[in-house]
Amino acid sequence: MFPLVLAARPVVAWRQRRAKRLGAGRILVSWSRSNLDKIIRLCCTIEAPRARAGEALDVITAQLAGIIASIGLTVGVVGVVAGEEPVLTAFAPMRDLIAPRIRDALGGGTAHLRRHLWLTLPGGTYLASVVNPYLPFEGSAEEVAGLLRAGLVAQAFSGRMKVGPAGARFELDAYARRPDLRKLLSLVRNDPAEVVDRLEAR
Repeated sequence: MFPLVLAARPVVAWRQRRAKRLGAGRILVSWSRSNLDKIIRLCCTIEAPRARAGEALDVITAQLAGIIASIGLTVGVVGVVAGEEPVLTAFAPMRDLIAPRIRDALGGGTAHLRRHLWLTLPGGTYLASVVNPYLPFEGSAEEVAGLLRAGLVAQAFSGRMKVGPAGARFELDAYARRPDLRKLLSLVRNDPAEVVDRLEAR
């Protein structure tokens, strides 16, 4: 609805990677931070061997649901299908409501074929006023950053799971304005490492 395109390319400020050898293989976690003209994008990738893909999905679901619920704002979910109208749903910021929907979005049935964008909405903001349900919405990094820059969205998260012969790859992105960066880093940056720690403890 609001196709705001940036002229400058994002600048990757830092990258980190962590790996641990577990009983059934390696869990690899890497993340990076990019600057999208006053909007920060944190990208996290978690790679799990096939034998532990289900466990990784459970832990990632719990971690991401906890982060989104802790923000305490209405949660808008945008199902993105390239070239088609988006599917919009809004929820109260309750972990028990958000967690099963994140799990379905990442790994349930055919849902993983559609990318999902999770938006925290400022008070009194309706999701349909942020993303037009009657127009195609690509959900690109530039579009998402534009929503935050315009003050229509407080934070944004997206995720998808790709399954291959060797295992599963989870790609998670988080967006926030600079003033929210410290809080978002404390919520997001430490959590990928916790995925490894929690899986190791099982």
